[in-house]
Amino acid sequence: MSERLIVELLCEEIPVAEQRRFSEEAPGLFLTLLDAERVGFESLSSHTTPRRLTLVGEGIESMQEDLETELVGPPVAVAFSSDGQLTKAGESFLRKAGCGLDQTHRVDKGGKECLAAWLREKGGPSEQVLSRILPQWIARLPFSKSMRWADHTYTFSRPLRGIAAVFGDRVVPFESHGLVSGRHVGGHRFVSPEGGELAHARDYEDLLAGHSVIVDSRRRRELILEEIEAACAREGLEWIRDEELLDEVVCLVEHPTLVVGHFDPDFLVVPESVILSAMRKHQRYFAFRSGGRLAPRFATALGTKLKSPPAALAGNQRVLSARLSDARFFWDEDRKSPLEARRSRMENMVYHQKLGTMWDRIGRLSVMAGWFAARMDVDAAKAARAALLCKMDLETQMVYEFPDLQGDMGRAYALAQGEDPSVAEAIREHYWPRFAGDQLPATPLGRVLALSDKCDTLCGGIAAGLRPTGSADPFALRRAALGFLRILLENGLDLSLQEVFAESCAGLPLPCDPATVKDFVVDRMRSLFGENHAKEMIESVLAVDSDRPVGVAARLAALSGLAQTDGFNQLVKLYRRMNILKKADAVSERIRPEVLEHPAEKALYESLERVSAGCATMLDAGDFGGALREMVSLWKEVDEFFHEERGVRVMADDPALRENRLALLFRLDALLRRVADFKILAALA
Repeated sequence: MSERLIVELLCEEIPVAEQRRFSEEAPGLFLTLLDAERVGFESLSSHTTPRRLTLVGEGIESMQEDLETELVGPPVAVAFSSDGQLTKAGESFLRKAGCGLDQTHRVDKGGKECLAAWLREKGGPSEQVLSRILPQWIARLPFSKSMRWADHTYTFSRPLRGIAAVFGDRVVPFESHGLVSGRHVGGHRFVSPEGGELAHARDYEDLLAGHSVIVDSRRRRELILEEIEAACAREGLEWIRDEELLDEVVCLVEHPTLVVGHFDPDFLVVPESVILSAMRKHQRYFAFRSGGRLAPRFATALGTKLKSPPAALAGNQRVLSARLSDARFFWDEDRKSPLEARRSRMENMVYHQKLGTMWDRIGRLSVMAGWFAARMDVDAAKAARAALLCKMDLETQMVYEFPDLQGDMGRAYALAQGEDPSVAEAIREHYWPRFAGDQLPATPLGRVLALSDKCDTLCGGIAAGLRPTGSADPFALRRAALGFLRILLENGLDLSLQEVFAESCAGLPLPCDPATVKDFVVDRMRSLFGENHAKEMIESVLAVDSDRPVGVAARLAALSGLAQTDGFNQLVKLYRRMNILKKADAVSERIRPEVLEHPAEKALYESLERVSAGCATMLDAGDFGGALREMVSLWKEVDEFFHEERGVRVMADDPALRENRLALLFRLDALLRRVADFKILAALA
């Protein structure tokens, strides 16, 4: 027999991030406890609202599973005397096992026959188990930040106000955080604060709905979407879809009611990104378009049904109007002086104590932008101009008020003062990607500036001793490295890491070893490629070339393609045949054709000469897949070369023959190593 379990933790307002973490980790944490106690179940899930964290267990078995374990005792020779009577050791084992001699059996342990018995423990009621493990579960719930309240010593994400724990129709009794569990669940704070008594766990969602709480976040999401779509159809609007904002709003309300308001169209003279930031970041409002342009309308989800929605809407409109009034003032004031006029402020703005001012950093970016521009066929003058202006918006009033708009406002102010559109776009794009999976710079000039910025961040951060440790990454160097690599890889920019970082480190005000920076970025490269490739495959490629990420990607793609065919195993076997090279003290790189005498070594030499010539062209062109297919064609000759009867004896008595055959194998090894180290790949075959 199984029952449903509901555990509701009623709290003060819980941050969105903590709600999400609870949903991700709380069921798994409880699963671990149930498994340890041998309690079966069908599924575990959760509900969250701004004021409650709820665990839902479906099909929780009413009884623990019985436990049967084998207790191994002393060797038979120790448990029995020579006349077959139990010794003290044997008697002690029977007392420990709680059974008679007729209930024992014998097992082999370490080559000795030992006395053994089965211990059987009957499972108890799950209700008792739940009373024991639920306090443990609550105590182990992980939060980014916990707090104490009143004079209590225990902690939680926010003050805990009540615990409801109902298993079927029975209360699971326990105490935690100074509270005793019961069957009372809290209703909506304002509409139905009295809540109600949960008679049976299956009635939980319906009971809360009757007290103006929609506890299922999926249902709240559906309701908000339905009302947005209805508002769009009613007023001829197009919702600017924002799934991240929608997910956040779902976590902020217990009973959503959407209201649509408006703001003064005169505010539309402010850049769209500013209006969207004010609505999204500061107010959690949804935005709309009309006729392809931003509409002076917004929607917000109120937390409950109101008697007078217009009154609440008027308050929201006033708040947004005040925000946009400030934004329009900043927009007008900032444009009174050009971006470059902020140089004096850049000279006084400290970037980092060890790395100088922001103006020093702009100088380094200008040098690197010129270096990248020369290698990426980008106009050097535009690159220098973009580097000069790219950080100037940090000293504008708008970015001070809306920090998330850095780059966006630089672009807007650059366009307003008549800068080349490509320069303005590069100013915005040089921050991309801002996070994992974010968009990359779309323009060549934007890529030049983004690479310069991330390169200076990496070299400067490592030189200043800010290399990440554990989960701490104060200078966001991991993010900079991944962004740097993605720009190179996804745009096919075949640049040398050693050369890039050597140029960047040369401009720093303190010493920095380019190899150290390169090693850090190569570690990030392992992480990036590890999403789609085996570790051995990645290491085999990095062993022969870790300097050019584009080349590494091309080699991995070729190996992954070959790994799906028989050719991969043939190449690995081919390499294994060459283990004899380890026995040689020194191997000459020069093959002397006139010394070749055996048909097998002559055939291998001719094929190797032919394949090497063809591979050289392919490898120089980056066609690693074609080169690998050519190398596979050597399998027949190599197999014949090492054949026990028809092959050659590599370590021949004649020094000239031995040296020439080893040189032949050395040439073959060198050819394979132009793609990967097959010694590492041998583990995959």
